[in-house]
Amino acid sequence: MVELQRSLRAAGFNPGGVDGVFGEHTRAAVVAFQRANGLAVDGVVGANTSSALRRSLEVDRFEPSPTPPSSSGADRTAVIHSVSHRGQRDQLVTGQLTVNGNSYTFRSGGYARGSLPTGEYEVTPHLWSRSNQSMTVGGVGFSFAMSDKYDPRVGATRRLLRIHPDGASPGTEGCVGIVGDAATQRRFREDMRAELQRHGGRFTLSVR
Repeated sequence: MVELQRSLRAAGFNPGGVDGVFGEHTRAAVVAFQRANGLAVDGVVGANTSSALRRSLEVDRFEPSPTPPSSSGADRTAVIHSVSHRGQRDQLVTGQLTVNGNSYTFRSGGYARGSLPTGEYEVTPHLWSRSNQSMTVGGVGFSFAMSDKYDPRVGATRRLLRIHPDGASPGTEGCVGIVGDAATQRRFREDMRAELQRHGGRFTLSVR
C-alpha cells in the first residue's frame, strides 16, 4: 500500500499521507488517476489501473532523446506568428514553441484576460498529469508553471500562467495551449521533461 501511495504521488495525484492505509484520500487519488487516464472509475486498483500507473511512472523516468535538435528554431523559444483581434484585450495569438529541438504549435488568449505578454519567463514543472477538460487532449493532461509577468496592455501583473494542452474550445486565458492530438501532447511532455532535466528543473523561455 505504501508503494501504491508513493506511485500515486509521483504521478501527480495526492493520496494524503504515505502511511500504508487505503483510506479516503488514497481512494480519491486512485479515482482521480482513473478518470484522468480514461479507465473505469471504481476506486479499485486492479490490473488495468496498476498497468496504467506503471506506464505513467515510466514516462516520469524519461531520459533526454539522443536525436539532434532540429533546425526549426532555437530551443526554449516561443515565437508568435499570428494575431487576431489585434489591439483588443481578448486577442488570440498562435505561434510555434521549440523545446528539446522540436517545434509545436500553440495558442494563447481569445478570452477576456488576453494573450500571453512577450518577454522572458522562468518555466518549472507544475503537474505531470491532470484531468481538467480545458487542459487535456485525449486524456493527456499536464501543466508547467511560468513566472509572473507585468502586462502593460492591461496595467497589471499576469499570474498563474501555465503551459498546458489546448483542450476544449481553442485558446486560453493567457496561458500557452499546445495544439495537437494525444500523441502530440505526450511528445511535448517528454520534450519538456528532457529540457528540464538538462537544466536542473527550470529553464528560461523567451516569448517574442
